[in-house]
This record gives sequence, structure tokens and C-alpha cells, in this order.
Amino acid sequence: MRNVPTHAAHLASRTQRKRTSRIVPTQLNHLIGHLVEKEKGTRNAMNYPQPAAIRADDLLRHLQDLRSGTYEGAHNRSAKEELYRRGIELLTPVAVALLEEANVLFLQNTGEIQVIGPEDDGSGGLETRYELSWPEQRAAQVTRGPREPLQPVRIVVNYAQGFLHPHLAGSTAGFWPFQVRSQADAERQKGILAAIIELELHQRIFETDWHILPISQQLA
Repeated sequence: MRNVPTHAAHLASRTQRKRTSRIVPTQLNHLIGHLVEKEKGTRNAMNYPQPAAIRADDLLRHLQDLRSGTYEGAHNRSAKEELYRRGIELLTPVAVALLEEANVLFLQNTGEIQVIGPEDDGSGGLETRYELSWPEQRAAQVTRGPREPLQPVRIVVNYAQGFLHPHLAGSTAGFWPFQVRSQADAERQKGILAAIIELELHQRIFETDWHILPISQQLA
């Protein structure tokens, strides 16, 4: 056996303790409890300085759901679906406004916006889709990938059966927490919604070519 000097053994012991330290569940609960403030019957109002770029509030509330087995305080499926529907009502004007902005910027105002749902997702869950279509897209076929009609730009809010809570996504990427109970919550989704729209537009370009966006005809 190799002999280790006493001072080295002490240092190794400290290093091992440092490497194996972790946050146990009680500490995590304590941490979340300090970040979440309940007031006026509405849970999960954050009482710490908000970061400039990361939506900490949404993810921490998502963690609180997972920790408690609820969705924004609701325990049963029917109560959760009611919160989902209310969240959709709050999100709709925000999502539609951003799709209209994309319509003007990239589609020369030729696009059509549809709000589909909330409706059954085909598996017992709920789904809402915000769609932006335009003439070139509706006439196009995918040329990179399975040969099929080119799909519109989509923002999707899905609450699948068996899931604890709903999620916000695009048609090809996601998922973000859907923690919308107030107008402020809905407004806070703007950055995510804008990213989804940009990704969806880029995906349509990839699936066909750059001519698919009407604005391309004005490029020098």
C-alpha cells in the first residue's frame, strides 16, 4: 500500500468531500421556497431580481409544478385544462400580433393567420395551433425530406394526456414551459414566440429554397 503524508491525506479528504457534495431534496425545496412567493391566492410570484435574458420565472414555476405534482396549483386534470384554456386566451393576442409582424416583414402582407383550438390532439390531450400560411407555401412541396405539402409556420401549445402540464413549441422544435396565468405571463413569452417563428420560417426555407418567402423577390 502506498503511504500518503498526513497533510496530503487531509487535502485529499477535503477534495473528496468537495467533489461528492450535492444539493439534497430538502435543500432544493428550501431553495425553491425562497424563490417563490405566494400572495393574494396566486402562487409562484418571484421575489428576486429578474435576469436580463433568461426567463427564470417560467422554469422555476415549472420545477415547482414537478415538485408538487400540480400545474399552477391545480391538482386534477379538469382544473388543469381550465388553466390551460385561460392561458390560451391570454396568449392568443400576443401570438397573433407576432405572426402578423412576420407576415408584414417576410410575406409582404400576403399571409393568413389561423387560430386552431383548443381541440383534442387525437390522443385525449389538448392542442392549440397558431398558423401563418401564404400562397407560395400552400402551393409548395417539400424538396428536402419526405415528399409532402409544405406546412405553414406553427406555434403549438400542447397539453398531452398523461403529462403533468402543457408545453409551448414549434412544429419541429421545443418544448418550453407554458406557465401563463396573467397578461404579464403572456407578454413574457414574446421572446420565445419570436424565436419559434424565426425557426419555423427558416425551416420552410430549408425544406424548399430561399424563394419561398415573398420578401426574397426584393433582395438585390
